[in-house]
Amino acid sequence: MLAKTIEHVIKVNIKGKDYLYQFQNAWDPIKQRSYSKHRITLGRLIDGKVELGRKFLRDNPQYKDVELTFTDNKLCPVGIAEVSLPVAQIVLNRSEALNAGASYVLEQIAKQSGITKALKVVFPEHWKELLSLAIFLVIHPDATVSNYDVIAQNSLYPTAAIPSQRISEIFESIDYQPSVEQYLKLRLASNKALDKNSYWAFDTTSVSSFSQTIHKVTYGHNKEDPDMAMLKLALLIDEKTAEPLYYKVLDGSIADVVLLKNLFIQLAKLDAEDVNLVLDRGFCSEHNLQIMFRNHVGFVCGLRSDLKIVEQTFKEVAGSLRLCLPAAFKNSVNCFCATREIQWYSNTRKYGAEQDKLFIHVYYSKEREADYVMNMTQLVESFKLRLKNGKVPNSPYFRQFFKRGKDDDGKVKYDFNVPAWAQFCQSCGFFFLGSDRISLPDEALNIYRQKDTVEKAFNNYKDRCGGRRLRCLQRALDGKVFVTYLALSLRLMLHKRMQDANIDPEQAPRLISELNALTVYKFAPEGQVTYLWHEIPKRYKELMQKLKIKIPAPIFVI
Repeated sequence: MLAKTIEHVIKVNIKGKDYLYQFQNAWDPIKQRSYSKHRITLGRLIDGKVELGRKFLRDNPQYKDVELTFTDNKLCPVGIAEVSLPVAQIVLNRSEALNAGASYVLEQIAKQSGITKALKVVFPEHWKELLSLAIFLVIHPDATVSNYDVIAQNSLYPTAAIPSQRISEIFESIDYQPSVEQYLKLRLASNKALDKNSYWAFDTTSVSSFSQTIHKVTYGHNKEDPDMAMLKLALLIDEKTAEPLYYKVLDGSIADVVLLKNLFIQLAKLDAEDVNLVLDRGFCSEHNLQIMFRNHVGFVCGLRSDLKIVEQTFKEVAGSLRLCLPAAFKNSVNCFCATREIQWYSNTRKYGAEQDKLFIHVYYSKEREADYVMNMTQLVESFKLRLKNGKVPNSPYFRQFFKRGKDDDGKVKYDFNVPAWAQFCQSCGFFFLGSDRISLPDEALNIYRQKDTVEKAFNNYKDRCGGRRLRCLQRALDGKVFVTYLALSLRLMLHKRMQDANIDPEQAPRLISELNALTVYKFAPEGQVTYLWHEIPKRYKELMQKLKIKIPAPIFVI
């Protein structure tokens, strides 16, 4: 049936072409704008004639071959009386198009996760600026925050362009104590309310810096740039939500093995209870194990093979695991496993006698053994070639497998250490985990393998959130790192949503770039600043739905 009129139609001029849209709710004739959340593309207005689009005609075939006129905010078939309403004509210039898709998605993630709420509580005066800078770093990881005001002129962020001087003032106004700690406390409380049994992965990374004013920048074991000064960044990440729940900037010369006590002191300040940690071998020591037992911290920790308790367990189970009996194979982790439960004893003057239960899990993999032996064989051969050319390698593996001696003429020579190689081959293919609560070896290994979330987080922090080089003054350090930390939180949460939607997280840079191309048009009828989304393609609407992001309203006011 042919309707008398098609109401609530507006004409929008985009790049010199007139498009006609219909809105499904009432049009305000006084303010000249619609409050609709849904729009329908009708077609175009060419030389005063209405040309309906193919999609509209497919859904409404009764309008085929019907001549329509556009008058007074209505489309009317020729010969039918029209009702007079003011005409809404919005002229959108090319310069008024703003990149908004990626910033919209990231802002919604911040709102849904509670990040926005926490920022409003802790930083009521400039939470919008902090969130905008974090979103900017996610979308433009290669840019510096000093470029924000230039890029923001053509983008839609929670706040408008921020002058470079203002950014510096914001950074300098943020202190780790108490502001950042208060924010972390809120996020920890929110996370624990959702899940009290989740494990948190803890690790550190080095961040190189040329700064001469930051006190914590020192020379240490910098894996990426051995000749550069650095500081350390410690991260604690929830393995389920992928959100970094805690971070701390540390002196670059501090070894990982001594950081655990400091972590528990910080978590006590943040009222963190029921803590479960996942740690790699760098944090493994008898002292650290005792600290976790004493603080009633659940853990799954990589164990070094030189610990006495590990050596004893290895002697007990190595022979049977090498037999590769089917009963010892765990398909879910693709390796052979054995577990021993031991009693952990400690006796000190301060705490007296202490006894706790510890599960030691031993794993053996034929593939791991073959890869290690082949790789080490190639490395040994390269050492021999360098010795032949008169160069002595500076490597711990060289010192492990070659012993220094003298020939008959008294000259220094290096011989291959056969007993050291035999010892290496004997333990090759084995690795060890310890836990106070997880008694099943496959469950413990699956939890431990999720620790790569923190390692990937470091890569994201450095490469995709602008955190590889720290360029700032001492007084701006806390603010700069906090904004980069916020950017990392948003980035990792986006990755988690992509993973849950069966989208490869490695496609995140391309996805952000494509979303950033979605635009809104800015216009101001009678001084009221209003935004109109350009038509969002169906595939991006479906993408937002997969990411659990609400499809934006066609017209909105900020």
